Amino acid sequence: MPTVEIMRTRILVITTTVAMRLLIPAAAGAALVDEQRQGQNLIAHLNAGTKTCNALSADDLDHIGEYAMFKALGATALHEAMNDRMILMIGPQAETRMHQLLGARYAGCSTKGLGIRDSGSMMGAGGMMGGDHYYSGGWGAMMSSSDWSWMTGGAWQHMSAQDWRLLQQRLLGTSAINKHMGWSALAIVAATLAAAVVVLTAILAMTRRWPFRRPPPAIPSS
Repeated sequence: MPTVEIMRTRILVITTTVAMRLLIPAAAGAALVDEQRQGQNLIAHLNAGTKTCNALSADDLDHIGEYAMFKALGATALHEAMNDRMILMIGPQAETRMHQLLGARYAGCSTKGLGIRDSGSMMGAGGMMGGDHYYSGGWGAMMSSSDWSWMTGGAWQHMSAQDWRLLQQRLLGTSAINKHMGWSALAIVAATLAAAVVVLTAILAMTRRWPFRRPPPAIPSS
């Protein structure tokens, strides 16, 4: 019969595995869905005239960019995979700025003050995308342009590291290029281990808070 210590160890291992496989990805997915929803709400306010470009913060443009990227991909799982690929290839800062630029283009707002060199190649009179209705055909024109066509049709899944760097240079400017901006394999492993330690620490705290107790010895019958 397994001892209490062995049972506790088995439960700890199983719980940790489940937490790593389910809880962390689920939390990340939920956060992304929330950002997409915030971006959609901001676009609704822009279209209704209850918000203007001047009232949008960098975070707002980031959320709009997340919504626009989701709209291009059609699925949150694909969106999350693309974000992960961008972070791996060009780094988290460039990934955020790419969303801000996409959000600004989609909403027809300026990127001035964000530290992004926007070539303005897709800007038009009255705004680029302006949400969903500033001018007819805006979304299709944007997605078919060389700036953003890589997001559709799975093209991004086959881009090399050099392709990502060239894309970053074209959209964000040469000042954004840095061979050390992307996460190294060591950094990715370190981040994963750090997340695992946080989850493991929480589980250990729970198991210590509610320890297993040995059953009382049976009273021999007389």
